[in-house]
Amino acid sequence: MQRISVPLLQPGMVTARRIYSDNGRLIMNAATTLTDTTITKLRNMGIGSIYIQNPLFAELEIPELVQEDTRIKMILALHSVISRFQRTQILEIQPLKILLKQLVEEIVDNKNSMVHYLDMRVYGDYILGRSINVCILAALTAINMGYNEERLHDLALGVLLHDIGMTQIPQEIVTKAGSLTTEELAVVQTHTKIGFEVLRKLRLISTPAAHIAFQHHERIDGTGYPRRLKGEEIHEFARITAVADVFDAMISDRPYRKGMLPHEAYETLMTMAGTQLDRDIVNIFLANVAVYPVGTVVQLNSGEIAIVTSVFPKLQTRPGLSVLTDKTGVLLKDPKAISLTEHLTLFVYRVLKETEVFALGEVVKSS
Repeated sequence: MQRISVPLLQPGMVTARRIYSDNGRLIMNAATTLTDTTITKLRNMGIGSIYIQNPLFAELEIPELVQEDTRIKMILALHSVISRFQRTQILEIQPLKILLKQLVEEIVDNKNSMVHYLDMRVYGDYILGRSINVCILAALTAINMGYNEERLHDLALGVLLHDIGMTQIPQEIVTKAGSLTTEELAVVQTHTKIGFEVLRKLRLISTPAAHIAFQHHERIDGTGYPRRLKGEEIHEFARITAVADVFDAMISDRPYRKGMLPHEAYETLMTMAGTQLDRDIVNIFLANVAVYPVGTVVQLNSGEIAIVTSVFPKLQTRPGLSVLTDKTGVLLKDPKAISLTEHLTLFVYRVLKETEVFALGEVVKSS
């Protein structure tokens, strides 16, 4: 299967995974043939990208940190909790704690796995989807920092609700396509204090977890907001969340821009380490991120085109590959398996664009 941006969808393409609305409702099954009508529906819902079938990936299994059913239950619960909060200003988080326990247990079971694509980006609701993404990324990082079970669940709950203040920001600002004005930006920045004030009053959430909402936009060099805290003035929970939040923001699709590719976000995060973000946390975080996720189609410095089939911890730039073409771009009759850990003169030259990947799949289909 291939993840592809909704603007690039064409009638006749077939979905490879189920697609859900922002409230967890199934809107399209896997194996659905797209039409002009269904493509327009996806576009109008604000969905950035979906997975489609592509013969290049027929035998490929993309690893997942968390099962799809767990994600769906979490998005349903979070949507219900936030909807009630918006109507009544009552935040009832007990349903989230029960499901969060299962989510965290799955991450613990897969703590040695690499982060590939996070499927929540196919949801239309940017804030809900990102809250779960960031929670998964932060929890995985905390596990690899040696957090015990109690502290891990405390962190995860705070991260899941870290953007609760955004629900009180006018929707026309939250969903605005393009840059915000100075006045609009000032309004958005109030979400940190609003979120903290909401969370600190809850009996079921600790003060450190509530501070995630307040401090996740602080930066260790003092350039963040709302209080321009520096270094260890920022709680470790918030420093972890900041790294996860920045990474997911970079790779997430928005109505006005395409998300970065993982290797681009990886490199950008490295440049922020030690200045805006905690260097030690960034290093631990990146040790679990696939620079070239399974399913990425790349061109090597030799000219050969290959698909990433495996990623090795601490050797993320040297993945296992299935080579599809020769040096001139001619399709091989039988793809050959290699590992860049054993071919030291080879390296990834570039990542193919979505349109190039789809075109290559069409060639494979017709061959």
